[in-house]
Amino acid sequence: MKICVLATMSAVILAVPAMADDHDWEFRLGITAHDLSDHVEDGPNITVGLVGPQIEAFSLIWTPRPYIYGSFNTNELTNFGGVGLEWDFDITPNLSFQPAFGLSYNDGVTDIDQNAPPSDPNRIRLATTRSLMGEHILFHTTFALNYELSEQITVAAYYEHISHGQILGSGRNQALDNAGVRFGYRFLTR
Repeated sequence: MKICVLATMSAVILAVPAMADDHDWEFRLGITAHDLSDHVEDGPNITVGLVGPQIEAFSLIWTPRPYIYGSFNTNELTNFGGVGLEWDFDITPNLSFQPAFGLSYNDGVTDIDQNAPPSDPNRIRLATTRSLMGEHILFHTTFALNYELSEQITVAAYYEHISHGQILGSGRNQALDNAGVRFGYRFLTR
């Protein structure tokens, strides 16, 4: 997992200046409490993300920004990454509401072996220590309150949910709910 985290952070950090033009790109780094709803999986998650400039072609749906995101569990449990669209609705000049929606991929346990006897130690271990995700590809939904400390620095409190919602899969759907704080750095080129 450490190599995956370092590789993702390095790729995002190296890619931002190369992609920046006359728009703002934002690099984010944060920490979340992991698995708030079921409390089966423990440990905080370290998060990294990159948000691009607004997509003017999507102005009919309030001009969202694309994002790429990774969330890595410090106890080597379920990690996930995602891509999607994020919106920014101003509440005050420095405070905004940022909902986001996309797809994610997780490396978690999808289900326990239904053919294993109830006393099987592996079945018991998975049922009591892991969130059973149902699928590896899930929806990723986020709600954040973002505060601009300066033109380049932001801080946000946010909640995220990954789940298949009985749309991308059926059956198991324990999902994950995380909440945390993230810091953002905007690459301004204007």
